Amino acid sequence: MKAIFKSNFTEITNETRLMQQKLRIIQVISQNGYGITVPDICKELKISAPTGIKLVNELQSEGFLSIIGKKETQNGRKPAIYALKNVNFYALSVEILMKRITVGIIDSRLNTVYYRQKTDFVLEDTADCLQKVEGFILECLDNSGVGEESILGMGMGITGRVKHETGESLTFFNFLDQPLAQHLSKFFDIPVFLNNDTRCFGMAEKIVGKAKNVNHAIVINLSRGLGTCLVIDNKIVNGGMGFAGELGHMQFGKREKMCLCGKKGCLGNDVGGNALEEIFMEKVAIGEKTMVHIPEDGSSVRYDDILISALKGDELSIDLIQDMGYKLGHALGNIVNLLNPELIIIGGKFSKLRTLLLDPVKTGITSSALVHPMEDCKIEFSELGDLGGLKGAGALVFEYFELIKN
Repeated sequence: MKAIFKSNFTEITNETRLMQQKLRIIQVISQNGYGITVPDICKELKISAPTGIKLVNELQSEGFLSIIGKKETQNGRKPAIYALKNVNFYALSVEILMKRITVGIIDSRLNTVYYRQKTDFVLEDTADCLQKVEGFILECLDNSGVGEESILGMGMGITGRVKHETGESLTFFNFLDQPLAQHLSKFFDIPVFLNNDTRCFGMAEKIVGKAKNVNHAIVINLSRGLGTCLVIDNKIVNGGMGFAGELGHMQFGKREKMCLCGKKGCLGNDVGGNALEEIFMEKVAIGEKTMVHIPEDGSSVRYDDILISALKGDELSIDLIQDMGYKLGHALGNIVNLLNPELIIIGGKFSKLRTLLLDPVKTGITSSALVHPMEDCKIEFSELGDLGGLKGAGALVFEYFELIKN
């Protein structure tokens, strides 16, 4: 089955035309996520009924389709419903964050059939780090038990600026003489598709998450950093060069610290795991009390520990998180006024806080949003967990081969 996606259809013959039509039938069924009838296939492909019957019969005899039932009709003969049989599409999926790398095998329903995470990892813009990434991916492939012949391609979500259309990573691994996606495609001998990690997370929300049936949504990825994915008119917005959704670099911040982008006032300096670690240690240094264990070597507390302590009732942790929630909400209220979304989804590591974060976010939004746009805007937490970004990275592959709809 993988071979049909690699077929060269530049020479149009009766045989290649039939192969293209068979591929389209497989794509249509995969996109629907359920069975389809021959009349529906003919309508979708704009082909005659005899041709549709011939193609479906051949796919059935070749073992790709099976009948799973009959479609209910008002009168006349009930048409058979066909679904894919013994056809599994897989994507090698990779998510690279500042201090974590995750590799998985994702099927075309965005189910995770294998994954492995490496937490003793630090992302650096060096050739040595890239070699470690490649080595870890190869190691995971060997351990996954999924044959490489079953994998259509690799989808990768990476933190930082990414040009999705060209496969360029502008923040990390930009020292190569070619786009990162092209380099990895040659290294692994499969097609590679690259996007920002938050946009991958947003794709997963749009395809299998809470934004699935929503036309206008804001997806917040709040972990070590503050990422945003915009859904407008039922489409994920990439922007002219792939940089849309940089809420973390909008000038809503109050701290005077210089951001990595070279500017002051970025919201990401006030909201996110990095900011939480810095502000927490500043408070401890001036004598604030906490139940969080402070390393004796003077190193910073990890924000994950602060989140856990907040859930256990640590007053300092709660105060800092609620302050962040209000600042995030105040910024989001302005975005609500600008875009009028139906839904705001909060995902990432901070989403485990639930009402501890939600209440101050709502208060912050109320302070800046217009009444009527906010009345029709829901705020919910993502339910995709830590695998949201990984699922979205795999979706890049299936979207390219038209096996899913975004």
